[in-house]
Amino acid sequence: MSMSVARRTALVLAIVLAGAGCATTRQAQAPRPAEPSPPPAAQGPPRPGVRDGDVFESPEFVVTIAKAGDTPDSLAARHLGDPKKRWMIEDYMGVRTFSAGQEVVIPKHEWNPVGVYPWGYQLVPILVYHNISSQEKGKLSIASKMFDAQIKELHAEGFHALSLAEFMAFTAGRRQLPRKSVLLTFDDGYKSFVHYARPILKDYGFGATLFVYSDFIGGGVNALSWQDLRTLTEQGFDVQPHSKTHANLRRKEGESEAAYAKRIEAELAFPLTLFKKNLGRSTEALAYPFGETDDELFPYVRKYGYTVAFTVRRQSNAAFVSPLKISRSQIYADMTMKDFTKNLIVFQDEEVRAARAADGRLASAPGGAQALPAPTAAGPWSRDRLAASHNERSEQLEQRGLLRQALEERAIALTIAPGDRKAQDALKRLQGRIAQEVAGLLREGRALLERGVLGEAQQRYLTALSLEPTNRTAFDTLQSEIREVMFITHTVRAGDTCVSVAELYYGDRLRCEVIAETNRFALNAPLRAGQKIRVPEIPGVPFSLP
Repeated sequence: MSMSVARRTALVLAIVLAGAGCATTRQAQAPRPAEPSPPPAAQGPPRPGVRDGDVFESPEFVVTIAKAGDTPDSLAARHLGDPKKRWMIEDYMGVRTFSAGQEVVIPKHEWNPVGVYPWGYQLVPILVYHNISSQEKGKLSIASKMFDAQIKELHAEGFHALSLAEFMAFTAGRRQLPRKSVLLTFDDGYKSFVHYARPILKDYGFGATLFVYSDFIGGGVNALSWQDLRTLTEQGFDVQPHSKTHANLRRKEGESEAAYAKRIEAELAFPLTLFKKNLGRSTEALAYPFGETDDELFPYVRKYGYTVAFTVRRQSNAAFVSPLKISRSQIYADMTMKDFTKNLIVFQDEEVRAARAADGRLASAPGGAQALPAPTAAGPWSRDRLAASHNERSEQLEQRGLLRQALEERAIALTIAPGDRKAQDALKRLQGRIAQEVAGLLREGRALLERGVLGEAQQRYLTALSLEPTNRTAFDTLQSEIREVMFITHTVRAGDTCVSVAELYYGDRLRCEVIAETNRFALNAPLRAGQKIRVPEIPGVPFSLP
């Protein structure tokens, strides 16, 4: 389990700036479900129209009773007009199958574009591949059989392969993604993508993004040509730049400022010219060669029009990730399937909510939505009983300080029984209470930022987003002003290596890459007894203390 704020404080973790039918099923069957949020306060109570005896509808929800044979696909096709939107039903309800007579609540729109909830926040893993071949040929050349097994695993586990545009909308705080989302990327521009990767991806209905360095394009039998890239683009694959020469973009030792500026102009501006000439468009995404970047490089990246850029730090990404330091996990030929799946972290399980005690002080609210038994309607279901079960649950959630989830339950109740004046009044009261809480959290967050108390400031803004997922002030502040990494200082003992330290704290030898990047040493650099190194906490990765 990742460390809570209280535990972090107790363990004296250092904070440093860094670049970066019944109503029971939805609550009871999925541990710590990503609970949906109700409609924005400005929209007011829903005004449903009953289409038949067991379907109730408002602008925000459809509440229906499942019939024999109903599936998320069929329900999405019937009520949302697109079977591909089944993920909205699955994620909202927390299950992938339904039984006849079961209540199903269907959100008609995305309900949480930033993926922040009282119990944590959504993460999106990005995987990096290089060369795919008939047989394994070195660390970065993966056998097609192994690649097929990995994509099969993603498909079997219900992952959705994102387009780059979908992921970018998520990191702009403007698009909700399926709970299990992944972005597949391929670096450099190897011809093997066409021969091996494309057919496998097509079999599973997956897309991918290619980052190509322009000096390699058309450079021989192993390299993709511009015609190949045009064809791939027409087939729905994303193609983006990986610099001109694939040289390290960080400033070299002894390189003058003028020489560096000229070199970076060639590395970043020239690919844009070629993209316009050969693909008929420019671009705003970049993958750093070797994942290397620093603060001196960022102004140049922005200057040439890139709005998102990708490293190879082995961790998943929250919606509020720094847009020029998006993390990706490299996939190696010698990985076991267990190694591979360790990169598929989709949620940071962390207490992020706070409620006000009677004395007005901010305090953590006990328990979560899943800690409450979901109320059920006694006897044969009816409109009144169904609505009453959601009203009852709303009251219990509000008592626990889960205001957004309480508001949601009121909105569902009003979808079923729009004339319920008590529920209407309760919904308006909750809207007002949430607005007041969010305003207070934003003020406190700003004051803490000005004092340099970054961890507590982050908690305030996350809590604000858990109450109001569309709040731009909270989102933008998390993304642009809070750059913190929680870490402990490890004193190297005789025999310690980067790999052994990674296994000690993360249980994953490959996370050595994160330790090496954090401390700016090579992966195989020898460690000296007594040396102090920083071991950062990685979102979603269990962190053990020796």
